[in-house]
Amino acid sequence: MKKLWGTRVLTCLLVLVMIFAATACKGTDKPGGDSKPGSGDLDFVTLDWYIGLDPMPDHDMVNDAVNEYLKEKVNANVNLHYWPAADWETNMTTKLSAGEDVGIVGFGSQSKLDYVVQSNRGSFYPLDELLKEYAAGTLELFAEEIWESMKVDGKIFGIPSLKDNCYIMSLIYNADMAEALDLDMENVQFTDWRQIEPFLTEVLEKRQEKFPEYNDYPLCANVTAELPYHFQLETFLDHFYAVANIEPFNNIAGYDTDTIFNLYETDEYLEFARGRQRMVEKGIFAYDYTGKTEWNYTGGLFGFAGWGYTYMQDNLYGENFKTKMIVSDHIWTETKNYFSAGTAISAKCAEPERAMMILNLVNTDSELATMMRFGVKDEHYIVNDDGKMLFEGSKRNSGERADWGYYYWYAAPIGNLLIVNAPEGLTGPDGVMLTEMERYNNEAVIPTHMGFVLDVNPISNEIAATTNVVMEYRDIIRNGQLESQAEVDATVDEFVAKLKANNVDKIVEEVQKQVDEWKKNK
Repeated sequence: MKKLWGTRVLTCLLVLVMIFAATACKGTDKPGGDSKPGSGDLDFVTLDWYIGLDPMPDHDMVNDAVNEYLKEKVNANVNLHYWPAADWETNMTTKLSAGEDVGIVGFGSQSKLDYVVQSNRGSFYPLDELLKEYAAGTLELFAEEIWESMKVDGKIFGIPSLKDNCYIMSLIYNADMAEALDLDMENVQFTDWRQIEPFLTEVLEKRQEKFPEYNDYPLCANVTAELPYHFQLETFLDHFYAVANIEPFNNIAGYDTDTIFNLYETDEYLEFARGRQRMVEKGIFAYDYTGKTEWNYTGGLFGFAGWGYTYMQDNLYGENFKTKMIVSDHIWTETKNYFSAGTAISAKCAEPERAMMILNLVNTDSELATMMRFGVKDEHYIVNDDGKMLFEGSKRNSGERADWGYYYWYAAPIGNLLIVNAPEGLTGPDGVMLTEMERYNNEAVIPTHMGFVLDVNPISNEIAATTNVVMEYRDIIRNGQLESQAEVDATVDEFVAKLKANNVDKIVEEVQKQVDEWKKNK
């Protein structure tokens, strides 16, 4: 009897050992167990992916190709939804507010979805643990201080798109005209559009003498916005009545980088306003550019404003003249540059782990990142015998751009741009544009309050009131449309007084209070 009982015990122990061994070999069924699963270990799932870009004719063809690729990599399909900005503004916020599962969703200025607002509303899934578990490659794309800046209430809710994440401002110029006027462009230093008024005045005089047929043209295309074209400051709102200096630029005298101030009441802003009026009066800029876009293409203009260019095409404005550029020696970034484009996962997403795997692919896998921008090889682009990527010769993207089947160059709401394969005509020899973009990102000056997010609720009424004041005065001042320097002075004084009457000082005080508290708790 004892012998039989012992045999039964031994048999049970052997069965338990076999079960344990089988389980250990198999690993966990949950994605991201101790042994990372391949696609064969994952149940097949389908997710939605909403992208804030206009749809194109071959959307379905590319969606099928993307799904074939994703099935192999992570055993998943996505339904790609390309929506124009107007649809986002009317529909996406409603979907998120209703708690719908929208899967993966693009955020930022291009897709008209505010990252901070939606994160605070609980629209997005917290990504901290998902990034560590399923997206180590994506985590490595940004420094820790950038990920810290993406936190809202202590959590990361979105992956910023790696692209030109800093302000890369430039003077684009007509190289043919520069040569004809015998300009020494090698020694022109370009910091911003305030700094080069004397140089532009000299160029205008030379153009008047050499090319009198262009006297009805302004010297330069329009350049208006205070930031980032004319000033390098840290901003906390859409308008500039609560800003901070950035070391080492220190645009505004009398303030350190921790002091919040109203740009519009500074001497430097007044001089900016005077400069705009002077340059319109001289003919460097036009009084009004309405309906004058053809000026850009004739060869009559000398200068153009560049934003984000790290490589200049020979003929940016057509075949009539060659273009070159001088990049500003002041390159900087701020928090909102990382909020302006990226991807998030819906708070109600049924498959957040798989969504993160897909986002990791689009941020680290060149083939998928390229497919999302340029479609299917041979259908939408070809690779010639020299290994160069071309649209010409493809089935669907030859001929007039308006007839192309699928093309989303840049595509900021999708993800990492720097790993995309692109034709030389877009990124220059050996992809120099993307290489330089990465360099500028790495070298950009980071301001003192990187990662600070303003709570506007205590000053929402004041922001609304002062925004109305800014919109009343802003354009006439920065377009240089006032008649004289005396009128500029009077108008700026009136502008500042009206801001103060609408409690702008309360806004400055509240921003100062919040940044001080943020810095203390950092």
